[in-house]
Amino acid sequence: MSKNSFFSILLLLACCNVATAQRLSLFSPELRQSAGRQQVVMDFIERYFYDLQHLKSTTVQTKMADDKVFFRKGTLKDIYNVCDTMPFSINLNDRHYDVSWLRGNDVFVNVVFPAQYDLLMGMNQEQAQQKLRDAVISSSVRDSAIVIPDGLQPYADGVMISKTESFELESLNDATYYSRSNGTVVPVFCDSLPAISAANLFHGLIADSDYRMHVEQSVYGLKTVSYTISFSKWLDYCAEQGLKVFFAIEEERTDGMLAIVIAQSKELGYNHLLSVVIPDKFISDRSAVLKARMTPYIPTHNVKDLYQKQSANRKKQNWK
Repeated sequence: MSKNSFFSILLLLACCNVATAQRLSLFSPELRQSAGRQQVVMDFIERYFYDLQHLKSTTVQTKMADDKVFFRKGTLKDIYNVCDTMPFSINLNDRHYDVSWLRGNDVFVNVVFPAQYDLLMGMNQEQAQQKLRDAVISSSVRDSAIVIPDGLQPYADGVMISKTESFELESLNDATYYSRSNGTVVPVFCDSLPAISAANLFHGLIADSDYRMHVEQSVYGLKTVSYTISFSKWLDYCAEQGLKVFFAIEEERTDGMLAIVIAQSKELGYNHLLSVVIPDKFISDRSAVLKARMTPYIPTHNVKDLYQKQSANRKKQNWK
């Protein structure tokens, strides 16, 4: 073997080692494929503990304390001895994750950390807000098949309701509404019931629409950015991110209904808060423009205060 060939092989091996060292690999491809939205948590774990390897021990301790990342069992050294064949579990308990690896029948490593989007996504609020529009536009097309829920309850005048949860107020909830048409249960969408038709629209139950949504979005530094997206892409984004939607009509206006929408991610600990003007003719005009003011990525513990503040100032807002 020539001297040049020998050094070429060494260089190739070194490059391979650098490539594999750029991230930890704690989860098998099969586990990742079946993990759904928990892949975000897996990505965080691998990224976070890889990055800690490049810090001094005193800095590591400070960073983990600041991030509220704690070991209940095991140590930082143990995490680097985890392999992707170990039994593994992720549990979301209220607002924090509890992650464990087993060795035999015993817990080998147990680590907890907040369900907090800036920590898990590796970006601050400003970065997340700046990337939101692109995230919405690039969302995968959702499965738009309508599934009628079990256990429908009578609501009024032949209308049935499905409701499982409210957000702070009883009127701000996840309710969807149904009626019978030719013996078949279908989502309500008619001129005589605009408020509950709007609720069904924002829960993604109304097909064959071409609505546009003009958004005035808050960004860091008390600024706003404006853009127009198709409403179907907003619904795609909510579905892809697994967001729980809460909806309420807050006010009847001359230009339509003013709705409050909260799109919540319990997994990542944030909420998008929207005030949306829905024009009167939105049912007959499937190309109507919905006008939304959006405050995105509100931490879960702050959304109630912000909602109450916006409601108190509602009459001072001028919509164009």
